[in-house]
Amino acid sequence: MPHSMSFANKARLSAALAVLISLVLPVRALAWQWSGNVISSAGGRRKAVALTFDDGPHPVKTPEILELLSDYGIHATFFVTGDNASRYPEIIQQEIDGGHEIGNHTYSHVFLKKVPFETAKSEICALDDLMLENFEYKPKLLRPPGGLYNDKICRFANDLGYEVVLWSIDTKDWAHTSASEITDTVINNVKNGDIILCHDFVGGASYTAAALRTVIPKLLDMGFEFVTVSELLGTE
Repeated sequence: MPHSMSFANKARLSAALAVLISLVLPVRALAWQWSGNVISSAGGRRKAVALTFDDGPHPVKTPEILELLSDYGIHATFFVTGDNASRYPEIIQQEIDGGHEIGNHTYSHVFLKKVPFETAKSEICALDDLMLENFEYKPKLLRPPGGLYNDKICRFANDLGYEVVLWSIDTKDWAHTSASEITDTVINNVKNGDIILCHDFVGGASYTAAALRTVIPKLLDMGFEFVTVSELLGTE
């Protein structure tokens, strides 16, 4: 009779399977990987999607994206870091004035699950304070960098009035993915209520804006409307 698999071997097998599945299904959020009260998609029958942009603002790439969004008269959600918001406050103000939503992406882009809880709290609150003091704006959404969090962080965020938001489509633009690949990823996988992850601050080459020049009109032709995350969730 075969002996039972050890706990360590089971753990290694589970980890290997997770990596394999992430490679096979790279663009849609895998809800079973996460715990806690988080949102990755609105689902439903409303034919709407939310474009989201992480890590900005960037002095060149963000204005290019904002101009494109303005050309189509659509709004998006920008999950900003405090470091970059403090460097480029005029771009934050431009986002607010343009009717876009600002979300909390921590002050210095720390992985909240990997730092002491007190550090995680201070990172969230520091961005919150910066937005209130400089822009009289209170973010309602928190996106943990890397999608890494735990239940303790979720409870703290909820106590501050935040919804914890991830994504259902990852364009992988952070990996310098080509415009055509980004476009295919979105168009071939889009569903009602999707939250699409993009970045407006990428070190080195970025093809996000170029991809969006194709993605936006294609999705509009397919009957999708573009809304902020809060609008998608019906909380605004």
